[in-house]
Amino acid sequence: MAKRILTHLKDIGATVKAVASVASANVAKPGVARMLSNPPIVQSIQAHAKNQTNDNNVMHYSNIPESGSKIESIQTEVRSIMRKVPQLVVVVTTAHPNDPKYRRGITVSSFTSISLHPYPLISFCVRKPSRASDLLHLANRFVVQVLSSHQVQQSIAFSSPNQEGIDQFKDTQYYIDPETGNPVLMGSVGAMHCSTHKVIVLGDHELWVAKVDRVDHGVGSMQGTREESTPLLYHDRRYHSVGEEVFMQAFEDHTLDFRQWTHRAHVRMAWNYLREMDKEEAKPLIKSGIDSYYKANKDKVQFSYNETITEFFVELICAAVQADALSGRLDENDFFEFLERYPMLKDRKVINQFYSRELLHSDQSKQQFIQPDLQALPSAQQLIAPKATGA
Repeated sequence: MAKRILTHLKDIGATVKAVASVASANVAKPGVARMLSNPPIVQSIQAHAKNQTNDNNVMHYSNIPESGSKIESIQTEVRSIMRKVPQLVVVVTTAHPNDPKYRRGITVSSFTSISLHPYPLISFCVRKPSRASDLLHLANRFVVQVLSSHQVQQSIAFSSPNQEGIDQFKDTQYYIDPETGNPVLMGSVGAMHCSTHKVIVLGDHELWVAKVDRVDHGVGSMQGTREESTPLLYHDRRYHSVGEEVFMQAFEDHTLDFRQWTHRAHVRMAWNYLREMDKEEAKPLIKSGIDSYYKANKDKVQFSYNETITEFFVELICAAVQADALSGRLDENDFFEFLERYPMLKDRKVINQFYSRELLHSDQSKQQFIQPDLQALPSAQQLIAPKATGA
């Protein structure tokens, strides 16, 4: 054992002498001397550091281009993992600093707590461009609410765009915070009154980092106490936007208020399925979903199911989804922008342009799909919407 150790020590000593000999022989060569004192890897790190900006608001990331197929593969894998991760449903509300009546609420994604020291910081993501983002930048003060399990309808209401003349808060219980003038939803697990700390642009989203200035626990819970309620979660879904996840979960769980089961809600449901799978896979889910939802609300249903009407809109929505794919819009996951690109989908009476009244309401059309008798359904190529230009 001692002999082996001595042998190893001799080998190490010989190696050290050899390295020293090489260094001495090259000491007269300035380039080699610098290389020995400052190895290439260190030089590389130092050079990279010199190229970085000192602006802490800028996020640096690799801009090495990836092949389209590789990116799509990674996107699929990310969705597969993230659909299994439970997510809190969070709504951010704010108001115009000079006009408190101009208020806005938005269901946000990727909410998390960042740190507690030296002061509490939280974060969430907002799509850009959007009117919500514009108002948040203007106000710089807002309320972050973690919704409770009985606030499904509020989460859906605030996942829709704030159309002119329509008050998002009309059917929602809330109060105005006297200090900031911001609306605060009642019934949430808790509300955090925040101010802007930093905003970082990442892809098609903004990452908002917010400083928590004040906290209200269990704001106006169903029991009339300030105790925390069970939070509203969504998971095991297709992982698009939180608004779509909550809407689809409410539809499939039959917790979607029947008053919200409008023509637009029909289209939204079918759009979600048709973006995730091909038409033949989606059709049975759409039809069985409608049937199941109607059975759960049988005391409210006032009309009978019509196979031709359902199939017609499935075909029309499918053609629009295919048109998005052909024009490179398949990853644009805002349903309301989708409707703006294909406005005919917003009109439930558009079917009358394709079917005569006699055929559409015949017993045969109620039982099975009948092709239109006035004009053929449009193809995806005919529906392709031109991409918007400008900012």
